[in-house]
Amino acid sequence: MARPAMRLKQTKEPEGPRSSLQWEAVATEGGVNEALDFRLAQQANFIAPEQEEVWWSALVDLRETSIARFARQFDDNFARQLHIPSDYSKQEREIVLEAKIIVIFARTRLLRLVNASPEKFGVASVQLGAILDRDFIDVGTKIHSNDLPIITVPNGSVITAVIDDGIAFGNNVFRDGLVSTRVQYVTILPTPPGIGGQVSVGSELEKPQIDALLVSNTTAKLLDENRFYQQAGLIDYADGTFSPTSLRRSHGTHVMGLAAGYPMDAAPDDRPIICAILPTRVTEDISGGSILPSLILALQRLTRQAARFRCEDGTRPPAVFNFSYGNFAGPHDGTSPIARVIEDYFAPSCDETDQVLRMFLPAGNGNLSRTHAMLAFPAAANRPAKTLDFVLMPDDRTASEVQMWMPYSASSPLPKFVTVRVTTPDGLQSGPVGISAGSYQALFDGNGDEVARLSFAFEPFPTARGVITLSLNPTASLTPAPLAPSGRWKIDVKPDEIAPDESVKVWIERDDTLPGFRRGGRQPYFDNADYQRFDRFGGPLAIDPPGTDCPVRRAGTLSGFACGQSPLVIGALTQSNGKMSDYSAAGPTTPPRDAPDAYRDGPDASARGDDSPVLRGVLSAGSRSGSMVRLTGTSVAAPRAARFTVNQMAVGAPGDRGWLWVQAELQDHNFPPPKPEVTRTGGGRLDISVNET
Repeated sequence: MARPAMRLKQTKEPEGPRSSLQWEAVATEGGVNEALDFRLAQQANFIAPEQEEVWWSALVDLRETSIARFARQFDDNFARQLHIPSDYSKQEREIVLEAKIIVIFARTRLLRLVNASPEKFGVASVQLGAILDRDFIDVGTKIHSNDLPIITVPNGSVITAVIDDGIAFGNNVFRDGLVSTRVQYVTILPTPPGIGGQVSVGSELEKPQIDALLVSNTTAKLLDENRFYQQAGLIDYADGTFSPTSLRRSHGTHVMGLAAGYPMDAAPDDRPIICAILPTRVTEDISGGSILPSLILALQRLTRQAARFRCEDGTRPPAVFNFSYGNFAGPHDGTSPIARVIEDYFAPSCDETDQVLRMFLPAGNGNLSRTHAMLAFPAAANRPAKTLDFVLMPDDRTASEVQMWMPYSASSPLPKFVTVRVTTPDGLQSGPVGISAGSYQALFDGNGDEVARLSFAFEPFPTARGVITLSLNPTASLTPAPLAPSGRWKIDVKPDEIAPDESVKVWIERDDTLPGFRRGGRQPYFDNADYQRFDRFGGPLAIDPPGTDCPVRRAGTLSGFACGQSPLVIGALTQSNGKMSDYSAAGPTTPPRDAPDAYRDGPDASARGDDSPVLRGVLSAGSRSGSMVRLTGTSVAAPRAARFTVNQMAVGAPGDRGWLWVQAELQDHNFPPPKPEVTRTGGGRLDISVNET
């Protein structure tokens, strides 16, 4: 659907095809989110030729309306372009809340309609997820019922819930017998509906179904694991999509092995497992945004399943969740969509119910990535602009994004904090973009196709902050497409009304390629000349030099997912010497709105992410039974701490942030001094022995 726009050209339009790049100012009407609009436009060039047939997953922030009322606002033509997942029960669909983030599946035309006039539909904001194949959505599935049978477990049981990709849940470390699994429930989001369960996206398998698959694929006491995963829908060699479960090493299996794996002949009966397997395409597109709709569906399903469990004394056992993913961008103040959803399920007030839920998250691996900057402008009569050298990599087949978050202000209209201009690698400078909705700068190539966009948007309450976003096309493609120029871009930020004690926080969204996936994304980074990368011995410098004036920082790189109040956030340390792993991200985070303090200074604790400086990573289960593989990162530190917490909660520990902080302080004495800064290790370093994991 076309949106009203007016291009204000800065130079005279040349006759015939353009021979080079050209910036143009564009004015739009309404509350269009230009960064969202830019991404929707990419499908025509990079994703699918038929825009009208594309289905997106998306998050919609509803305000003072219900899911049912939101859906009823569209006429018959647009109603066929919207699907509300069957996970929302009839009761949930009718509840009117002040604010609620929901998952929808919609076609491009409907998303453009909502993006053009969000208030008309009771929407505060829309955030895109990933594109789905039409065959992966069953619009005829019945609405979910909350009436589920009870699962009885021994007293003292604690549930382990894992959300990840490529979980080889048939591995013998997740079984308590040859054809008996400890996995009580798994939802496989990358599967077409109908393989198991009754959900409109993905499939569900419960223990009896998993056990039946184990029986049918076991011969001479050996499980044919390839056939098992094919029949479960996790691997399909015929459809051309990649599944990490087909490799010897998969992230999800490694993580769940650390969180809940036991030898099959010594498996406890009081450690049930529930898990959610994320779509491979979501994991491949690690911009962070794409993963959110799948994560929310996973949380809905796993918390609903956790509520089914009852101990023999009638109480509900606690459940410890682990989600070993992170991102770079976002407001970093605990008000992002993912932070809000996590609070909905895991806030301290939720403990007042009869089931305690805990969530473990990694601190992130971006400490040395040069993807974060802080721009402050001291008081002076003439304050000069500050420049960020932004390197956009060649052969990058994914879009890139830079977010510049403004300070919070209660004023309306917002103060004119700063003005931003962007210069391409060949020296073409854009016009200014300031704190003004409805206008942006667009970069067009010689064929008149847009390849980059610089725009302002206001993120509504509870974030209530402005953000200027630089969105860029890929720099390479396997098919003819409009490409952004790779090389050294310059982002010039000129102070206007920003106060000396305020700052602009800048993050580059994550854009690299995970191990095992086909090469696609290449991480952009800042490359200012005054950034000191190495220490005096030539090793990576893991903390910012004291008194540095360089805007590019290591401090503040904590994962954008991990900035809320409730999750237990874990950094990574090197076990042999007790030092923090160089990649382990750090705080501080940003205070929300006008609060004096942030929700957290950094992680809550750190745990083993590497065995030694030369033996990187830790061992855990491979994709096939009997195999062990090595992975590194805060992603493997988090499930180790989660497992420790599970075992302690089984004997009465509360397992909350305060408790974990105390445990880390006590165990930190087992490591050589000095103790790392609180912004990197929180309460301290957890020394979790092999017997405890």
